Amino acid sequence: MKSILFVCTGNTCRSSMAEAMLRTMLKGAGLDMEVASAGTAVFFRGGASRQAVEVMKERSIDLSEHRSRPVRVHDLEKADLVLTMTSAHKRAVLEMAPAISDKVFTLKEYVDGDLEDNSCDISDPFGGTVEDYRACVGEIEGTLKKLVDRIKTGSLKRETEDQRMKIAIGSDHGGFELKENIKEFLLSEGIEHTDFGTFDLSSVDYPDFAGEVASAVASGEYDRGILCCGTGIGISIAANKVPGIRAALCGDCFSAKMSRKHNDANILCMGGRVVGKGLGLEIAKTWLETGFDGGRHQRRIDKIADIERK
Repeated sequence: MKSILFVCTGNTCRSSMAEAMLRTMLKGAGLDMEVASAGTAVFFRGGASRQAVEVMKERSIDLSEHRSRPVRVHDLEKADLVLTMTSAHKRAVLEMAPAISDKVFTLKEYVDGDLEDNSCDISDPFGGTVEDYRACVGEIEGTLKKLVDRIKTGSLKRETEDQRMKIAIGSDHGGFELKENIKEFLLSEGIEHTDFGTFDLSSVDYPDFAGEVASAVASGEYDRGILCCGTGIGISIAANKVPGIRAALCGDCFSAKMSRKHNDANILCMGGRVVGKGLGLEIAKTWLETGFDGGRHQRRIDKIADIERK
């Protein structure tokens, strides 16, 4: 099951109405999905505004039991898609969780494409008349219909060409079979990638392939790289000799996740003779799906770069 989180300020009108309407639309379309809402400035768990309850009742939707709640980093990370009511809400969310930038959009931006900031916002009815709320509901409803159409296609993620990840992948003979398994996964997920070899089980030297993949990532031509050898040790040592590379040897999903969150690793290394196909794929998936936390960890990455320059 996928999940969507709507975000506004107080979670008493726009995001709560969007949550209720989308849940109703999804049910009518026979779609199973988690929908929630939260606010960037919620100081107590109050109910939906009187006007919001009234206009939702006109659509046979009961909002009287809604209770506002503050948005939390855990909620943002858990959601598959975060849709904010305005560009200001989007900026607030990204300040809280910069690593999830690939899944945070304003509602209008997500359904209508890239827009100027001032045209991305759902108008705020708070403190207005019932008519103001009806106008806001109509605005939200129109975008939600487009959202449901997108959901029906089976994909929540909206990526531009510039946002799409590009992966460089390589191995020696000891990591060849694992590399081929990972390539199949990348292909099935539509992730752009280039295989730098080796291309069969003939004995080769791992530094040759580590150097090519690491150089391609360091140049910026590729976003990240994946390298495999027998144990992953030799190929990670070689890759880390290329300036700008942070190659992490991982044999479990927790290490893979932390290598991204805390170390901003740009190359994943694994041992084909150490991890099997199943675990290897899970490690790769975890690593590819995890973002960098930034903050205090960026300071430490900068210090690594200082050592490298010296």
